[in-house]
Amino acid sequence: MDLDILYLKKGNRSTTIKLKNNQEILINNTLKEVLNNYCLKDLTTIEGRMKATSQVFNIRKHIPIYLSENLVLIPTKNKKEIDNIYINCYSVIDMIKDEEKTKVIFSDFSELIVNQPIRLLTKYYDNGLKIKKSNEMIF
Repeated sequence: MDLDILYLKKGNRSTTIKLKNNQEILINNTLKEVLNNYCLKDLTTIEGRMKATSQVFNIRKHIPIYLSENLVLIPTKNKKEIDNIYINCYSVIDMIKDEEKTKVIFSDFSELIVNQPIRLLTKYYDNGLKIKKSNEMIF
């Protein structure tokens, strides 16, 4: 299922998981709870993974979250902002500048408009790819 996840969208007290082929799952848990529950399967926590990623890759802000070999999430904004979206960098095939926004194109050719300039989103994406490539060399 990890390969099917395009992005996770933070709601007020819920989380929307956007899957390939225009499918959505609404979970009545906060994004932090959803991510933490995912990590607990591997006997870790979201805080532990983010701290480790920050130390190993020297990333201080907008830290990517490694969840599995097919799921590395990159934040579009500060983690505390309500409209933050976590994009699965494995599912991104292109990013296009759209004025001061960025159009993200996913592997199923669906699109998401992110209210961030492309230079910032590219930086976050590149950080996610560092983790992805690092783990590919290990496995």
